[in-house]
Amino acid sequence: MVLAGLAGLGIFLAKQPFGFDLWAYVLAARHLLAGEPLYSVVPQMPAGPFGEYHYAPIVAVPFALLAPLPFWLAIALWIGLNTGVAAAVGFHLIRPLPRDARPWAAAAFVLFLPTILEISLGNINLITLALCLVAWSQRRRAAVGGALLAVAIGAKLLPLSLLLFYPAARYGRVAAWAIAVLAAGLLITTVVFWREMPGYVALFVALSDSDQTAELIADTRPPELAAFLGSAIGAWVLPTATLATALVGGIAARLRPNDETHLHHLALAFAPYLSLFGLLWFPYLVFVLPLLASSFHRALLFPHPLMRGVLVAALAVSWLLLQIVGEAYDATPFVAHLFGLLILLAVAVAVLAQPERVDTTQSVKTRAIA
Repeated sequence: MVLAGLAGLGIFLAKQPFGFDLWAYVLAARHLLAGEPLYSVVPQMPAGPFGEYHYAPIVAVPFALLAPLPFWLAIALWIGLNTGVAAAVGFHLIRPLPRDARPWAAAAFVLFLPTILEISLGNINLITLALCLVAWSQRRRAAVGGALLAVAIGAKLLPLSLLLFYPAARYGRVAAWAIAVLAAGLLITTVVFWREMPGYVALFVALSDSDQTAELIADTRPPELAAFLGSAIGAWVLPTATLATALVGGIAARLRPNDETHLHHLALAFAPYLSLFGLLWFPYLVFVLPLLASSFHRALLFPHPLMRGVLVAALAVSWLLLQIVGEAYDATPFVAHLFGLLILLAVAVAVLAQPERVDTTQSVKTRAIA
């Protein structure tokens, strides 16, 4: 597994378009400072050309700090920030694991290719993930947790399904605060950036009318895989899993409060896949990291060595499938990611059979995780 990760890491580092996504944010901030339009007259969705901005006007405001800098310096600073966020997320997820399991988990975390690509592209998916995790940690302080969740959703819309999870998990006040903050943010954005709002609305119209995802899938090879991804079953597997993990997972969290964090991570892992486009965008897989860590932790608690080995091996297979990359118009990685997500879903549900009660300082024999 480590060798495969190192090989993939070498390939990725040789091909990295450093700062590709960051340029859209910095260019948008420059447009704001210059009083120029943020959005194209005819937005191209879901994936536009280099530098096209696809987010709310207010999201560009923090990047005004980077706008005056040479782009190479902005890239260096932003990659440094993203690396720090990734390190904080990794520490948060790995620290609860048994001591002997931590090096394995750390290696898997560091070599996770979606994270590497996310950092090099300079997008804000890792920051969104971190905000979701902090929001969950503040779930008993509804105003704080709701505000943080609103910022995460307002930045990327990816965690939108969590607004279904929180009420189902008896944290309806968090969701209510999030909706209120989102509404207030939309009002403020409309007032402050009223000239940009028609372009922002046109962005959503272009998204709803776009057939680009379907066309991309139709042009992929081999045709049998493309046909599956373009079929009614292939198109609805992940959106259905997204809604199911949010709603059913929330209800389960209400009934099993000791498992609520694991179930939150389950809902978070599938949150980006309300749209099939989520499957096509490799960096969105960073949202599975909390569920991988939580499932690994719980798998190690199974007293039966055979079951423990099967679960850990399944997680390793899922991790490998989520790493697969391919050439343009090759559908194989999409299907590999789909199966990796479904295997992770199966393991995440299976480990609920083992309560998470363990002294995290205890040692776990290497044979249990090898």
